[in-house]
Amino acid sequence: MHTSRALAATLLVCCLATPLTVSAQAFTWWDDTAEMAITQSRAELVKQVRQYEGLAQLQYVNRVINNAARQQEEDTDIWKGFDRLTREGYGDCEDFAIAKYQILRDAGMPAQRLDFLAARDALTPTYHAVLRYRMDDGSYLILDNLTTLILPQTQRTDLAPIVAFDEQRSALWKNQRFVPVSPSRITLGGTLLSERMANLMHY
Repeated sequence: MHTSRALAATLLVCCLATPLTVSAQAFTWWDDTAEMAITQSRAELVKQVRQYEGLAQLQYVNRVINNAARQQEEDTDIWKGFDRLTREGYGDCEDFAIAKYQILRDAGMPAQRLDFLAARDALTPTYHAVLRYRMDDGSYLILDNLTTLILPQTQRTDLAPIVAFDEQRSALWKNQRFVPVSPSRITLGGTLLSERMANLMHY
């Protein structure tokens, strides 16, 4: 009898553990074009992203991640990557930007095509962070968690640039242009930018 109870308990633990393992590896996003919720793994998403090219790839990643979590201001400025953002289901603007960066890099996009822009936003009371895609002519497209539209930066007059950065370098907006500045001299959210930059693929 004791053995049967132990076996039953073991089976119960196994049955409970299996769904938890699966859910930890998957995320759900709302596909507004198909009007249905889609659950998939990060690897499955990356595989799907690789099937797109150019603007279509950017639009797909922007739409999926924007619809996989909700925008929510947080008291503590903790930066999250894709896994934590989709697991918790909410995050700040920079969390969405980091998640998009990670997925695009996982899908094979060169690092030099992407960077982050922190800006004063006419529509929000604090700074706003977005992901930028660098075009061949040196101009940028903006991936924003507040909209599915991907517009050239020149059309985003609501964003007044503060700083731009990637994993290697940073620059401050001064006198209508970006001026290279050491990331160890810039603080975002109470943390040195040099520390933030080193973890962009690991948040």
